[in-house]
Amino acid sequence: MFNYIKADLYRLFHKKSNYIFYSIVFTLFIAVVIIARTSVEGELSFAEGYLQLGIILLTQFFPLVFGLQAYVAVFTNDLSANTYQNIFTNGISKVEFVIGKAITMIIYLLTTFLSGAVLYSLIYVILLMTEDGPIDFESFGNLAVVSITIFLGMLGYAAVANILAYFSQNSTISIITMGALVSGVILQLFNLVSLFTDKIEFLREYTLSYHMNEASNQMMGSIIGGETAYSASFQAWGVALIYLVIASIIGIIVLNKIETKEGK
Repeated sequence: MFNYIKADLYRLFHKKSNYIFYSIVFTLFIAVVIIARTSVEGELSFAEGYLQLGIILLTQFFPLVFGLQAYVAVFTNDLSANTYQNIFTNGISKVEFVIGKAITMIIYLLTTFLSGAVLYSLIYVILLMTEDGPIDFESFGNLAVVSITIFLGMLGYAAVANILAYFSQNSTISIITMGALVSGVILQLFNLVSLFTDKIEFLREYTLSYHMNEASNQMMGSIIGGETAYSASFQAWGVALIYLVIASIIGIIVLNKIETKEGK
């Protein structure tokens, strides 16, 4: 299993398209910061708003863009190449495959988070130097909580999307499922249905999307002047971990029940 993980990580970290994608996104972020900093120059401290900007981007932008990209990069390669059968006939069990993919996703997503954190912190230090302002440790704490929430949420979403991926063995279906989960479409569907009937409304509170949304709303409330609280975020952590474990077990069961496609 560890050799498979190493090979998967080697593929990911030597894939030029990944570096092109992150270079474009990080460049756009720097451009947005420069434009925003220029527009408020001489009026107020941009360094203070910069930390709040980070929380907004993490909750509203990161899941759909970085989470979906990470899922596509890590999980859909084998689906697109129809190589499941080749993998399983080369000594990798289906349990090892699911666990190995989860570990690969954790490492890849963690690398993305850390790379973004380094760039983000570097820009913050530059802003502090130009404005001679104090470090806002409270906002940094909020950023750390939000980052962990989004990180665990992405893992939970990926595990759920993989159930359909293993069943259908279709990369398009799995990508659409992941996109619907991270964008909140599933939660919006529950909200829409609840307008006509309340019979399934209780199910909404069992969805990961609901708890991720609650955590985001609580943190956004602190940005606009409310009291800082982490209870919803901590609850979302627990739910995400439960989803990750249960969905992975279901994924293993599905893989064991279906007949995998023959590799090309």
